[in-house]
Parts: sequence; C-alpha cells; structure tokens
Amino acid sequence: MAEALELALGGLESVSPNPLVGAVVARGGRVIGRGFHRRLGGPHAEREALRDAGNARGADLYVTLEPCAHHGKTPPCSEAILEAGIKRVFFAAFDPNPAARGRGPRILRQASVEVRGGLLRKEALAQNAPYFFWRKNRRPWVLLKWAMSLDGKIATAGGESQWITGAKARARGHSLRRRVDAIMVGTETALADDPLLTPRPARGRTPLRVILDRRGRLPMKLKLLSSSRVAGRGRRLYVSVPGANSVRRLGKLERSGVEILLLPPRAGGLDLGLLLDELSKLEISQLLVEGGAELAGALLKNSMGQEIAAFIAPKILGGEGALSPVGGEGFSKLQESLALSGMRQETLGADLLLSARIDFS
Repeated sequence: MAEALELALGGLESVSPNPLVGAVVARGGRVIGRGFHRRLGGPHAEREALRDAGNARGADLYVTLEPCAHHGKTPPCSEAILEAGIKRVFFAAFDPNPAARGRGPRILRQASVEVRGGLLRKEALAQNAPYFFWRKNRRPWVLLKWAMSLDGKIATAGGESQWITGAKARARGHSLRRRVDAIMVGTETALADDPLLTPRPARGRTPLRVILDRRGRLPMKLKLLSSSRVAGRGRRLYVSVPGANSVRRLGKLERSGVEILLLPPRAGGLDLGLLLDELSKLEISQLLVEGGAELAGALLKNSMGQEIAAFIAPKILGGEGALSPVGGEGFSKLQESLALSGMRQETLGADLLLSARIDFS
C-alpha cells in the first residue's frame, strides 16, 4: 500500500478534480503489476495495474481508494477486478463521492472477493486532502501562493515584482498551476502584473482563470481580458457585481471568450464565500490564489484558505510602502493569528519554498 501511495503522486498535475489513486497487484509476496490514475478521463489506477500485471488471477490488489462501481468517464473498476480473477482487495480509504461510497467493496464481497479497508488510511486521507475537503464542504481547497523577499515583501516600494525569485522557483510555481482546476487573481495584481496565469508548459492542463474586478476597473487591453489569441487557450471567468460594468463592456468581454459571473454586492468587497460556492458548482476542487495581498488577507480573515506555498528569495527589499503578501485588516492580537501545521521546505536554486496547511481551529 505504501508503494501504491507513492505511485498515486504520478497524477498530481493531471487528474484533478479526480483524486490521486495508485494500485499494486501482488502474488505470492511479489509485485506483478503497478499503475496509477494518470489523467482526468483516463483509465483508473486499478485498470492500469491489472493491465501491467497481465495474468492477475488469484492475486491481491492494493489500491489507495476504494474501487468504483459506477459508470463515469470510465467503466467501473469493480468489473475489471472481477474479470481479472483477483482473490483479495485491500484499499486505504472510502471515496466520499456519494455515487461511489461503499458500492465497489459491496459488489466485490457479493462475488466472494475478500475485501479489507483502512490499510494506511491516515496517509491516504492526507494525500487526497483537497479532494476529501471538496467533497465534504462543496467548496474548493484554497491554496495561497506568493513569492517574497527574506524581509517579507512581494514587490519593491516602487511596485516592481518581476522577478523576485529565480527560474527554478518559477518552474515550481507553474507545477502548482498544473495541479489545480482554477487560478484566481485580484484586481490590483492584475493591474500591476498583467499576468496570463497559464501553466507553462501546460502539459494538457488548462485551469480556469478567475479574474476579480468588483468596481469594473480593469482595462480591456489586459491579456486576461483580451481575445483568446492573446490570452491563450482555456476558460476565463470575470467576476464583478451588477452595475460595475456597462452592458457594452460586458458584451465585449463575452465576444473575447470571457465568461461572466455577477455576484450580489457586499460591503467591503466581493462575497468570497458565495464565489467559492459557485466555483465548486463548476467542478473546481482546487483553487490557486496568486494575489494580491488584499485578496489573501480577506480569504484568511474569513477562514477560506487551506494551504500556503511561500517562495522566499534571499533578498532584502525594505521600504515601509512595500507590500507584504497578506494585507487587509490582519489580526490585532497574537492569539488570533493563524497557526500552520505540516510545514515542509524545499530548496529551489537560491530560493526556498515553505509549504504548510492552515489550521483555523
């Protein structure tokens, strides 16, 4: 099962909103087949492992998520397991998807296949935390990412921010973009950086790009609001409130291929909770937030972030007016501050990546 969990990571940048799943086929204490869910819409891990094994009759199957029994983008894995003549199935965790939960193991047991669940369950739940969170809460897992100097600045006092970190750190940032279903940016960052928000190279992933513009201030010449020829492939969602844009402007956005979501006005900014609800309806299970400081501050203040990825460059920028990665009201007392858990660090050239989960409890 530990090997199956390791195999599952092969789909990290290609399967969302599906979960990461790995599978191993073994007979007589020897592994004869390995597989993982490689891409959204592709064969599931069980079918990959069974195909790799060839003749799996009488063998054991280890899989990190219970085998499915419903028809989705692919046929049920329970059928493939029965056809292969698997004797025993070990799985780590139940699938919270109502269409799947418990059905596969039940069908297999009815066909006299021995099924045991819960093997390395804790590790499987941690690996697929974004998927389980989305299924349970019907809101995307929110990953906040920023690049900053050692003294906590995301731009110079003059507003220059490209590039604080080096090439290896930026490549890792593009890896995060490939992992998620959508990337979101606030008005000020869109104005300052004019980003495309596309993963480069894309490797088949085209996350939805979400552009926030409560007051309708973003100029149409921005790359994100331009024609698809300029903005690149993939869906774009412009989020504002009724009355902030003229009918003519909204029409121009639509003709450029931009989808529009108008949320009810709310004092102090967009209703971010309602926005997350709407994104979940679009099958967005993981959302990467790339700025700016006010947006990050609003999300964290309202307990709407689950993970951070902070890229830190060995540079000192200084300046009282230089922005930090988290703005907004902040917390007036230390005891109100957010705690982080599971801190991990990764060296990327001269830069450092700190990743952690956010604990709102």
